[in-house]
Amino acid sequence: MYKVKRTIYLQDQSIDVWFGLVSKNKNGKNGKYTVYLLTDDPAKPLNHAEPILSNITSKDTAIRQGIAYVKFMFQEILDNQQKQS
Repeated sequence: MYKVKRTIYLQDQSIDVWFGLVSKNKNGKNGKYTVYLLTDDPAKPLNHAEPILSNITSKDTAIRQGIAYVKFMFQEILDNQQKQS
């Protein structure tokens, strides 16, 4: 699994997020990536990889779509917290 750390900026906050990418290819042809959201630093023993996106044809696109997915998810969490306040 290829692991990458990205910082996501929402409103006045910055959040560090880890993604994992796995490429499956057949007969040496370009494969499709599955994007995982890692729950913690990959070096920590209780880290878990949760699949969030699949069938993406480029590593760069996979990372961009993973960032967009997590950004939307965190924005929804912030919106829900503001509604409850």
